[in-house]
Amino acid sequence: MPMKMHYKGACSCNHWQLEIKVDKPLSKFNPRVCDCDYCLSHPSRIISDPNMRIELVGAEVFISQTGDQLANFYYCNQCHDLLVVGCHLNGQLRGAVNSDLLHCSDQLDEPIQIQPKLLSSSEKLERWGSLWGVLHGVS
Repeated sequence: MPMKMHYKGACSCNHWQLEIKVDKPLSKFNPRVCDCDYCLSHPSRIISDPNMRIELVGAEVFISQTGDQLANFYYCNQCHDLLVVGCHLNGQLRGAVNSDLLHCSDQLDEPIQIQPKLLSSSEKLERWGSLWGVLHGVS
């Protein structure tokens, strides 16, 4: 079993702390930048891996959803930074983390553009199920 690497981060106001545990170094992750209208108005770069464990510690979040109502976007209720995006898949809360909040985000590989608006709802859920990690600390 590969050794887990730990990376920490926080939102701008430090109201939320986060830690990810992954099997590979950050240099192997290409942050994804979505081109949908919602994400263009709330820019972030997200990373995920099916073996990633995302731990969040904080108090209150603001939850928003996009037009298709499939995923929840979790924001700090103080500074309004996007923390994670997630949804329940097969009875488990899965998600992707905003890599801009990681203290060592400069170690990440080059970002790539994604176009989930071209996918059907079932294709999105299938894709997220194969890409997103396990999310803890929000519901």
